[in-house]
Amino acid sequence: MSKVTFIVAEPSYIIRKGLVNLINELPNTIVVRELENAQKITDSVNYYRADALVINLDLIDKLGQSELNSLKNIKDKLSVVVVSNSDLTAASKHNDLVSREIQISESKSSVLKKIREVIGLRETQDANPENSELSEREIEILKNVALGLSNKEIAEKNFISPHTVITHRKNITRKLGIKTVSGLTIYAILNKIIGMEALE
Repeated sequence: MSKVTFIVAEPSYIIRKGLVNLINELPNTIVVRELENAQKITDSVNYYRADALVINLDLIDKLGQSELNSLKNIKDKLSVVVVSNSDLTAASKHNDLVSREIQISESKSSVLKKIREVIGLRETQDANPENSELSEREIEILKNVALGLSNKEIAEKNFISPHTVITHRKNITRKLGIKTVSGLTIYAILNKIIGMEALE
């Protein structure tokens, strides 16, 4: 199972290490490179074929136009998360590049939620569009998975065996190319299979 790879570019040692630890806490994620300045950001992204770049807003402002263009050109392969200590409109001038914004004042749960969203977006974008149409039964199983039900609970709810649930889940993963529950949940939300209120 391939991991979602991150590069963290943040000048503050404490904030950078905090972000790295949070990202590495999640299953199927790994930080492949840490940077403390704006030098060689695009080179690092290309070299490591990173899925996501977590970068301080000030470092984005220090990038040259050619580097910014290089990042925009691979936006379909790279999620960019901006770390800022100002208000939520701080990254608005880079809204054609930025996927998410994290405030340094945010709680751990809030930061983890945004990182999970990025993981889900990467997996959804990487999904194979061919043969990806789910059956009605698979959509129902996906909905149950996104709601956090166990295989046993899904089996009981749908009057099928746990083994059949596992088979359906394997087929869903194969069709969508999404391997994690968080990724499947994001897919279900984006495709209106479940609403955000169902998760609250």
